[in-house]
Amino acid sequence: MINTKTNTVLKLFFFFGILLAIQACNTEESFIFEQQNIAVETLLDCNDDDCASLDINLLKIVDDRPVCKKINQEIEKVACAILNVSENQPQETLKAAVLRFNDSYKDSTEEFPDEIPPYEASITSELSFQCKSMVSVLMDSYIFTGGAHGYGGVSFINIDTKTGKRIANKDLFKSYEDFVAYAERVFRSKYEILESESINSPGFFFENEQFALPENIGFTDTEVILYYNPYEISSYAEGPVEIKMKKEDVASYFAFDIL
Repeated sequence: MINTKTNTVLKLFFFFGILLAIQACNTEESFIFEQQNIAVETLLDCNDDDCASLDINLLKIVDDRPVCKKINQEIEKVACAILNVSENQPQETLKAAVLRFNDSYKDSTEEFPDEIPPYEASITSELSFQCKSMVSVLMDSYIFTGGAHGYGGVSFINIDTKTGKRIANKDLFKSYEDFVAYAERVFRSKYEILESESINSPGFFFENEQFALPENIGFTDTEVILYYNPYEISSYAEGPVEIKMKKEDVASYFAFDIL
């Protein structure tokens, strides 16, 4: 199961700064990724002021082609959304998102100087899968802005290699409804929920007691992953819910060649 707090293996991976040169399947072309560590001290002046704690490592394609720039922007966009702890729209650049996150911390400490612990943000990413038509990136994050605990979450970013744009979940499939029906059968089988029983009978809280796919659908070389983050269908204490399916069992449902 993927950790809700930053994966230790990933942190070691970033530490050694290993370049990822992944050969795309069914094509002679490949994207070369590197781990980009965001040196927060170059963005924030923390000599005189207490700053939020940030540890950010993002994948970046080492290429100036327009499609590569778009893929990098999609990855950065998700990181910006994770760092957005306000009710405003996320910032468009990581630098701006980091500055706003730190400003939110400073504003809170000014309002409650004796009550606010340091804000924390940790974001790491790795290449989960790549083929001719798609890149799938796993982003693991942890945010703490006070309270009893922080929030750890996982995002899968599926990007069309032709357009460089993120693929909406519904656009992954030939028939979204057919896959939902199949996934529900797999889900009920795993948790031993009879067809005659409510999908929420074991304690889940699907809206209107109707099964739904998670916000995050990811890919590895061998599996399709349905990943429900904490609070999506279960409590924080229960942790994330993860359903793994063998690719060969579900490839026919997808509009992209995932094998």
